Amino acid sequence: MSMPVKKRPTQKEVAQQAGVSQAVVSQVLNGRSGGIRLHPQTRARVLETMKQMGYVPNMAAQSLAGGRNHILGVFTYEPVFPTDTRDFFYPFLEGIEDAAAALEYDLLLHTRPAAKGSERQVYRDNRSRLTLADGTLLLGELRDEQRRGDVARLLGEGHHMVFVGRRELPGHTLVWAGADYASATAQATRTLLGLGHRRLLYLGGTRQRESAEDREAGYWRGLGTDAPGRTLRLNPQDITAPLVQSICAEGLTGLLIENDDLALRWLEVSDRLGLCAPQDYSFVVLGDPVTQTRQPLPRPWTSFRLPRREMGQQAVRLLDEQLRGLEPQSLLMPCTWELGDSIGPAPVS
Repeated sequence: MSMPVKKRPTQKEVAQQAGVSQAVVSQVLNGRSGGIRLHPQTRARVLETMKQMGYVPNMAAQSLAGGRNHILGVFTYEPVFPTDTRDFFYPFLEGIEDAAAALEYDLLLHTRPAAKGSERQVYRDNRSRLTLADGTLLLGELRDEQRRGDVARLLGEGHHMVFVGRRELPGHTLVWAGADYASATAQATRTLLGLGHRRLLYLGGTRQRESAEDREAGYWRGLGTDAPGRTLRLNPQDITAPLVQSICAEGLTGLLIENDDLALRWLEVSDRLGLCAPQDYSFVVLGDPVTQTRQPLPRPWTSFRLPRREMGQQAVRLLDEQLRGLEPQSLLMPCTWELGDSIGPAPVS
């Protein structure tokens, strides 16, 4: 025989039991005056009544009434749990969790796709579930019109949001916590110049994104007027033996490679040609491994690490400032260098 389910007390019943109006109970819950000045004894009596009756406020209803849930949403366009991406995303999420706990926020991770097999979308059936939270931390690129339009709509609806990573949206000011790719790449460029490399190549991917723009800008900044520079953007499969041979024949001995996909392909082809770093050329990889999270890298190359945990922490702090009515400024955080075995003095001609 099943036991009857005990009915949860309502706000109206709490008001009746405490001998006050429902508006007074609402004021105690939300912490807003609403034009009513409460005596401390009245507030204490309402709180004690709630405790005795086992009253639990309906958080969603409070939010609809204009209150705050003290919940932050986390939205990613890409899944964060598959094994090929989790090691890259987890430090962001750890930083978010650390800062949210310190500021006494709960987290709501949005995971539902728009349809089976499709990517996640901000809006579904013309509504956004992101508004269940007070504000949202977003991870992922605004790489198409759908994503850019959705973010613009959210901003227009007054939803608070902060991006983890620098993001730009024409006509709008976004708030973000990002990595200082430009300064790290400029340092890498100057390091190669200091080792005697006078002809450098920036090898980048074909997808244009803010992080790629920042890296290339840092490359040109680091070069200054000290040495000629060249950039080449292509897909990994476009790195062929004739291309590598022609680059080396031009006397380009220092490479700044945008990501590990390109670096792995370059190593594969150059090794077949009998070329070896740092004896024949030097290279730096401009960031963390992304695609090789399940297996060790073929060699401990020189690179820099992104402050991913710190980016998550600072994004939460910026969102909290927004929710408190402040106007936080986006910020960049320094990357950490990891010296490997892929750089050395320029080869003697």
